[in-house]
Amino acid sequence: MPTPRALGPLLAGTLLILTLAITTGAAEATDLVVNGDFEQLTKGDELRRDNKGQDWYESRKDSNQGRQLLKLSTKDIGGNATKKAMIKANPELNTYLSQRLSAPQSGQFTVQYDIFIREIRPEYDHSAFFFVGGIKDKKGGPNSTGKERFVFLGFENSEEEDKVNLFVREGSSKWSERTYVAMDLDVDTWYTVKVAIDVPDAVYEVMVDGVSDPYEVEAYYYKGKALAELTHISFASWNDGAGTFYIDNVKAATP
Repeated sequence: MPTPRALGPLLAGTLLILTLAITTGAAEATDLVVNGDFEQLTKGDELRRDNKGQDWYESRKDSNQGRQLLKLSTKDIGGNATKKAMIKANPELNTYLSQRLSAPQSGQFTVQYDIFIREIRPEYDHSAFFFVGGIKDKKGGPNSTGKERFVFLGFENSEEEDKVNLFVREGSSKWSERTYVAMDLDVDTWYTVKVAIDVPDAVYEVMVDGVSDPYEVEAYYYKGKALAELTHISFASWNDGAGTFYIDNVKAATP
């Protein structure tokens, strides 16, 4: 497992400013996502539908059955009884939860989200993906192919039962070359993942709050070049990487 790297001065300051702004509503930050706690939604159809303007939606559109795997949950999940998004595993279908950022990002900004892993299916042993990127090929929605991804996070089953590892894919790395950020996290447990992104330097730092120190990693890129502008965030389960998980309290902001 790689050695954790300390935050650089720029990203350390960015994280501090954005954490204060997100939690207190201070004017120093600009919010980039809407309805990050999903409380404004009343049913799953609203979560899946791509309405006019900025909103959550199911972007992959891999059949109606695939879209229906994205659900609005109102159950008490691990002590969280508020509304949240759920993606249900299916080893034959792709399902994405996406939102367009309020403005394209070409500088520094942060994203964080709460995640609860119920299951990573063993067929391919990775899922619960998180991407920050855009739309390049106009097929399959945002973040659906490598050329559209800058941040590339995912989970896999640990060697220990009922444990999972959070990993990053850097550069153009293969699955066997992925970088581990946090290992042996518990399934059926809420964790907060925080990401500080530096688009010009094509790097980002990722940590699990209260569990792991920040790691600086290289942005994922296609044909040797990282994206210079980021427009969308996505969470996904794949037909070759199926998992059941919940997402809540998504926040993204710039200084």
